[in-house]
Amino acid sequence: MKSIPILLLRPESDDPSPADQSLGARLSALEGSASSDVVVEEACFRREDLDDMERQLALWKGKVAGVIGATNVPESTRLGELAEQMSLLCFVANNNPLVWQRRKHVFHIGLPSTQTAQAVATLLQKTKRKRILLLYDQTEFQRRVASSMEVALRNHDMEVTSEAGSTDSEFDRVKEWQPDLLYVIFSSESKALPVARNMRKHLSDAPLLFGRSLLRESFLSSLGEQIGEAWFVDMFHRTGSQSQTEQRFTKILSTRSVKFPTANHAFGWDAMSFCALGLKAAHGEPALAINHLESGVALEGVTGTCSFSPDNHNGRLGFGPTTLTRWYKGRLEQL
Repeated sequence: MKSIPILLLRPESDDPSPADQSLGARLSALEGSASSDVVVEEACFRREDLDDMERQLALWKGKVAGVIGATNVPESTRLGELAEQMSLLCFVANNNPLVWQRRKHVFHIGLPSTQTAQAVATLLQKTKRKRILLLYDQTEFQRRVASSMEVALRNHDMEVTSEAGSTDSEFDRVKEWQPDLLYVIFSSESKALPVARNMRKHLSDAPLLFGRSLLRESFLSSLGEQIGEAWFVDMFHRTGSQSQTEQRFTKILSTRSVKFPTANHAFGWDAMSFCALGLKAAHGEPALAINHLESGVALEGVTGTCSFSPDNHNGRLGFGPTTLTRWYKGRLEQL
């Protein structure tokens, strides 16, 4: 079978998220389940410049069958529109439903916030935590995470206080209420770290929980002993019963000096794998690949199983592969 050309499209940025996604996608194309059938091309555009993204994608019209976007929500939304116009199969990692908008050509495989929240609440309940403080960044995504988390925790009989946070906040109420866990819902390392340090002054013993987007080597290395016990929402089994898929993925990343694979590495890997498998089944024809993917075939990836339908281009069912991990003495260990 002739190799299937797929474009990896990413912004020019020092943001670790698209960099990790891009590396995961490249390694999937080299060593993933459909690697022998794929040839990957790459293009970059100026970050958040949608016109430049369109110009770069247009250069590949008629030359590729699929496109993987290592892109944020606005970029992915526009990429979906362009993929539809160019009849390309498109995969992105976002969970925001705005990205899809029922376009047949785009599949978005991020783990939905409501599903993750239910899973995290179930896991926290097992740790016997009862009073949870949610401190969130005032972005659309983080507000949505905090809202979903608040509902899920209350449904699991936990007390919750939710606050929009900043490094300047003193939160006298925190000292009075004394929660037994603080969930810092920030994606930016530069914002999350000072907020966590500030809150540690008021909560000497309670663990600090961070989202999976911060579970990356650069953030782990910045956590000093003064932060105390740090937990993370995770999607891997860092110790113990890793699946064969996880073991292979982790081993391949380690050969590229990635000690702690991130969720973004995994999303990039799966986006490329699912796109390639769909196109392989359809002999490189995007329209037939979409029909194949929408048939409900189960696709097993590093980020769990996806099964798409005409009414669901996210493909996630249940809690997804959500775990809780503790960072302790330079090691990640399962809670």
